[in-house]
Amino acid sequence: MDSQYAVLDCLQRNNNLTQRDIARYTGLSVGGVNLLLKKMVRKGLVKLEKVNGRSLRYILTPQGLAEKTRLAYQYIQSSYQQIVKTGRALAEVVAARPEPVARIIFYGPSDEVLEILKIAAGNLHIQHTTVAAAADLAGIDGHGTLVITWQAGEEYQQPQGIEVVNIINRL
Repeated sequence: MDSQYAVLDCLQRNNNLTQRDIARYTGLSVGGVNLLLKKMVRKGLVKLEKVNGRSLRYILTPQGLAEKTRLAYQYIQSSYQQIVKTGRALAEVVAARPEPVARIIFYGPSDEVLEILKIAAGNLHIQHTTVAAAADLAGIDGHGTLVITWQAGEEYQQPQGIEVVNIINRL
């Protein structure tokens, strides 16, 4: 999610946080949090209040709450579009197969993409299983089986003798 949203969310939950606390909760650097807070103060999303000579309190303004809501809505809308797009891509891959697909094997990490793919397979009424390692694909009969991945890079090992479709390349 967006860094600005993460900071606004932290401030909504607790306005007694230091920049270091916000950085720890959001995974951002302290310098990044500092820049974001300055920007949000200028935009009127956050108000500064002096607690004592050295400490400041960051208070979410009504405009900041509205911006947080807008960012959340934008994220949900974008996520839904990606889910629909991924479902369509899977349907196209299945339809393009010369033989009917009896089952799909999802090869990759257990993450959000896997969950989206499981939903898409369910909508297509196709049995599916998941495997996390190339070794788990050894001995699989490729007849009527479609192997789908969403991985790339060094951590991904292409299994030998099995056609694997990377769904990310179809989006």
